[in-house]
Amino acid sequence: MTIRNTYDIAVLGLGAMGSMAAWRAAARGASVLGIEQYGIAHDRGSSHGGSRIFRKTLFEGREYIPVVERAHTLWQRLEAESGTTLFRRSGGLCIGPRDGALIDDALRCAKEAGIEHQLLEPDELAARYPQHATIAGDVAVLEPGAGVLDPEAAIAAALRRASAAGARLHFQTQVTALRHDDDGVRVETSDDTFHARRAIVATGAWFTDLLPDLALPLRVQRSLLSWFTGPDREAYRPEVFPVFIRESGTVDGWGIPDVDGRGVKVGAGPTAPKRWLDHARDNDHPVSESDLRPAEDFCRTAFPGLTPRAVTAAACMNSKTPDGDFVIGVPSGAPTLVLAGGMSGHGFKHAAGIGDITVDLALDGACDIPLDRFSPDRFAGKES
Repeated sequence: MTIRNTYDIAVLGLGAMGSMAAWRAAARGASVLGIEQYGIAHDRGSSHGGSRIFRKTLFEGREYIPVVERAHTLWQRLEAESGTTLFRRSGGLCIGPRDGALIDDALRCAKEAGIEHQLLEPDELAARYPQHATIAGDVAVLEPGAGVLDPEAAIAAALRRASAAGARLHFQTQVTALRHDDDGVRVETSDDTFHARRAIVATGAWFTDLLPDLALPLRVQRSLLSWFTGPDREAYRPEVFPVFIRESGTVDGWGIPDVDGRGVKVGAGPTAPKRWLDHARDNDHPVSESDLRPAEDFCRTAFPGLTPRAVTAAACMNSKTPDGDFVIGVPSGAPTLVLAGGMSGHGFKHAAGIGDITVDLALDGACDIPLDRFSPDRFAGKES
């Protein structure tokens, strides 16, 4: 077994966060090793399915705003550098009662961050977007600049740029052991052993496998991607049907326009029952009727013009933290590691920014974006 030359950074996991970290690290001139247990932009994790929502109007809190702003800049840079279309503008809606938390938080975020937005009163919402069921008292916050990211294309583009900048990327390669101390990180695979000054760990639903000593309270949840159609497919194109999130009492879900001919992508909100998995490998069984029921129930109530029976569906996974916030940072007990995990179902829009932030931490030991809310150490001493 040969120990390879030392790299500046080893990136473990080359999905959404890892691919962006590899690109940004290599672009800064660092020597980069990337390892992925599956192939490029695979469908075994959390970043497949052809579309993801991008919005700056956030309701998760002000700490997320600088992350998404950096991500926005870098998504545009990746498009320009790769010559690949990654983003399609459709506008975005947050729909719910005027006095509800979703609308209140969306308006607060838009005003604090100076994001272009418009409050649509019930009559205007119904007139402009008749695809949505009318629910008394519902208003909407419209963000014209929101839209759809192509996750597979984005990951592939970032990996091409990383490789072109000198990163050594290994696919279909499983890490069998990760050993870290003050002198760096030793990465063992079935074929080789590598050494790096720092490692960025971005392994998604497999996050805790390599780091059991950190005892992070992450759980893996099965989540369904499902697509629906109706008689008037033109009414759901991105030119006339924005991405959306809706919280109207029991009508709780999100959706993406028909960007690829598969139909409207619809998902049930976080309050819907979803299966917890003992391990990421347990997500390999076929989609069942019980899996689809929450999205179909939401579609039936929210969209009178769609047939509430999914035309296609795929299984996805989310690695979730107890508080729903990300894990980004250097754990006090492992100073040669930078963690990017626990994205809790709302991370992809931020991926380009998060990848860049992890490189800040790995190369410079600091970042100009406040990260206290995302600290891996916030769980210390708490029950999972």
